[in-house]
Amino acid sequence: MTLTLILKLGGSLLANGRELVRFLSEYAFAKRTARQIVIVPGGGPFAESVRELQRRLGILDDTAHWMAVLAMHQYGLFLADGAPEIPVLDRLEDVRATGTGLCILFPYRVLRANDALPHTWNVTSDTIAAFIAHKLGETTFIKITDVDGLLDENGAVINHIQAQELLEIEHTGCIDAELPQFLLEYGMSCVIVNGHYPERVIEVIEGRATVCTRIE
Repeated sequence: MTLTLILKLGGSLLANGRELVRFLSEYAFAKRTARQIVIVPGGGPFAESVRELQRRLGILDDTAHWMAVLAMHQYGLFLADGAPEIPVLDRLEDVRATGTGLCILFPYRVLRANDALPHTWNVTSDTIAAFIAHKLGETTFIKITDVDGLLDENGAVINHIQAQELLEIEHTGCIDAELPQFLLEYGMSCVIVNGHYPERVIEVIEGRATVCTRIE
C-alpha cells in the first residue's frame, strides 16, 4: 500500500524552493519504496500581491480567496521550473493514480470541486494543505518553511504542542489562524520543519528525531 506524504512548501523558501524540490525528488527516486510525496505549494509573494491589491482596490473576499489559490498555482509552476520529470497535477484522482515518487499538486481545481473552507485570510496554504491531506485520507502533513518551528516566549523551539493549546493561547506564529481548529476538527497533526536544512525534512519524513514542531 502506498504511503502518501503531503508536504506544504512555503513561499518563504522562494530562493531555494526549486533546489529543495529536486532534492526531494531525487530522494523519492533513490528510496524506491511504497512512498508518494505530494508537494502543495504555498502562495509566497504571489499571494502577497493579492493581499496588497485587496487593500488598495477593495477586492471582495471571495475574489481574493480564489486569486490567492491561483497564486499557489503560480508558485507551483515556479517550483516545477527546470524539472520536467516531476509530474504536475491538479486533481486528487491523478494523485491517487500516480503511485510512488514525487509530484506537485495545484490546488485550484481541488478546492473548486470541494469548496468547504472559509474565504478569508485566516485560511492560507497551511489549512489548504491540511484539507488536501484529509481528502487523500491522510491524518498528517509536513509544513516546510524558513523557520525551525513555533517558538515559546523565550524564543526556543516548541517541540510538541496540542492544537487545542494553540487555540487557547491564540498562538499562531508561522501557521495560519484556521489551522489549529482544522486539525482539531479532523483529528489531524502537522509537523513544521525548516527547509533551509533539507536533512531535517528527510528526518521528519522518516520519523526520526530532529529540530521541528509537532502539532497534534
